[in-house]
Amino acid sequence: MRTLKSLFTPIAVSIAIILAQPSASAKPPEHKAQISLRHFLKQVDLTDSQRQDVRLLMQQNRATKNTYQPDQESTREAVRNLIQTDEWHEADISSALEAELHLQAQLMWLNIQTQHQIWLTLNEAQKAQILTELNITSEDAYSENALGENALGENPHNELKQQNEERRQGKREMHQEQRQKKLIAALNLTDEQQALLVSQRAAEKADREAHKPVQQTLKAEFIGLVTAENLNESDWIALQAQTQTSRFEHAFTRAKNQYTFWNSLSSEQQQTLQEIITKQQREQKRRPRFGRKDES
Repeated sequence: MRTLKSLFTPIAVSIAIILAQPSASAKPPEHKAQISLRHFLKQVDLTDSQRQDVRLLMQQNRATKNTYQPDQESTREAVRNLIQTDEWHEADISSALEAELHLQAQLMWLNIQTQHQIWLTLNEAQKAQILTELNITSEDAYSENALGENALGENPHNELKQQNEERRQGKREMHQEQRQKKLIAALNLTDEQQALLVSQRAAEKADREAHKPVQQTLKAEFIGLVTAENLNESDWIALQAQTQTSRFEHAFTRAKNQYTFWNSLSSEQQQTLQEIITKQQREQKRRPRFGRKDES
């Protein structure tokens, strides 16, 4: 039997340059605790029937998400226009961010529903294999109140997995540093502008580190949602309520940082940055996505 290594492509591709990605679309630390079965399904031998079921579920997910595309573009544009101005309108930016976060929550719930449906296509042995990879027991996974320490478990492979994650994180940070250098060169930033950009990125990194314990706890709760026998929207709403304030604060702070950076640029630099953003948006739209007709 074949695995799903060639079946999945990323559902979303982030725009690399600051301001190219709207404030709320950069997931706050809490929502990075979400899990995706995509990675774990690659390691499970599925029957041809299961592969077909998973493919159809993913295609349906993509088709439904495509109906949200106009709203996504309009909310992103609203936030971006409020950031790329010379005056900070706090009430307007707050309303725009709340609208964007609400739309994101709808899309996240759609993804959770799809992952839960995929979970139900698996047999007990396959579920057990994935739960082992998640470092959580079957009993804990099905519990409505799974705790973060359960997700960590006492697996002897934890240390190796942590080392692998640290290596992946190191590669991500190196890639981000390379992108930052390209941005600095493209905009010909002054020393003062570079210092501002570096300090903002450092603050974001510190915020991510501070929220790692929260991620572990919420990760177990996401696992509980996806792997439950019955998926209840009320559980998702309760989980959303736990992170509502921090999600908004994260998006608001990021928007304010972007506004500050934008207004530190000269008119020529702003024009160059806008050209970079427009180019990356065009490239993003041209990238193939899962669920298109030409995919096998």
